[in-house]
Amino acid sequence: MPEPVFRHRIVRALAGSTTAICLAAGGLVGWGMPSAAVVAAENPGEIGEVLAGRSSFTQRPRWEFGVGGGYFSGHDYPASDDPNSRAIALPFFIYRSPVLRIGGGGVRAVAIEEPKIRLDVSVGGSLNARSEDNGLREGLPDLDFLFELGPQLEVSLVDRPTGAGGRLELTFAGELRAVVATDFARNLYANGFVAEVGIDVARRRVFGSRVNLVAGLGIAFADERLQDYFYEVEPEYARPARAAYDARGGYLGTELSLGVVIRPSETLRVFLGVQSGLYAGAANEESPLFETTASTGAALGVAWTFARSARTIDIVEID
Repeated sequence: MPEPVFRHRIVRALAGSTTAICLAAGGLVGWGMPSAAVVAAENPGEIGEVLAGRSSFTQRPRWEFGVGGGYFSGHDYPASDDPNSRAIALPFFIYRSPVLRIGGGGVRAVAIEEPKIRLDVSVGGSLNARSEDNGLREGLPDLDFLFELGPQLEVSLVDRPTGAGGRLELTFAGELRAVVATDFARNLYANGFVAEVGIDVARRRVFGSRVNLVAGLGIAFADERLQDYFYEVEPEYARPARAAYDARGGYLGTELSLGVVIRPSETLRVFLGVQSGLYAGAANEESPLFETTASTGAALGVAWTFARSARTIDIVEID
């Protein structure tokens, strides 16, 4: 499976332009209250009068319907060397109003939103993995689906036009999320916390084209329960080649990501992203389940909107 979503900064960075792909990867619905940074107006042009020069804005259909598909190549968990890939295709639906947003690859409830600072609540998720398909984890419990919920703080450091309709954005992000695991059958349990700080860079509409470039650097820390989930080996599961190990909380890893989003038309979006996880010095580097200090994954996807409303609203989005 791809690594958990808190390690997928590249997928989150692409979410705004690739809604269907993020939904397929485990995102849910989203909503946001209107404010100075994200505003929906019933009359086109209304926002331009209020926020002219403060951030970019665009008209969007009130609702959209389409289909998206993607191919994700990653590893079973952070510092795993066992490759795992998935191809997914799903329909998607997006609804936009001044106070409610459905779609967008995540759940978002805004608490504070200003031109430079935003505090909200978001969720994410990751796919499962069977231990019998992983040599080092053979005989251990399977890895279940993970879902995350918690506050997220974003601070805009740079947001300026670059000519030809382009824009350069530099954003600091900090997240703290509670993690819940489930097999969608009988098990549902709390699985610790993860915290991440990072920097995201976006170059929108490169040279006036329909191409966006995004990059990110993120550093993640996890408490002992989540680290146990990935790296602990209880005595009953010990083998000659897999000693018992007691995991501890702390540094989980660093991720570097790079992606490109292309919009050939108003109804078609394509993205390609790569990410590298760096795990040297992680808290559980001595675990027998810790296989590598570096790994690379990739994602390729497309989203096609084939139906949309004629009625539009103005949307202002800092990110």
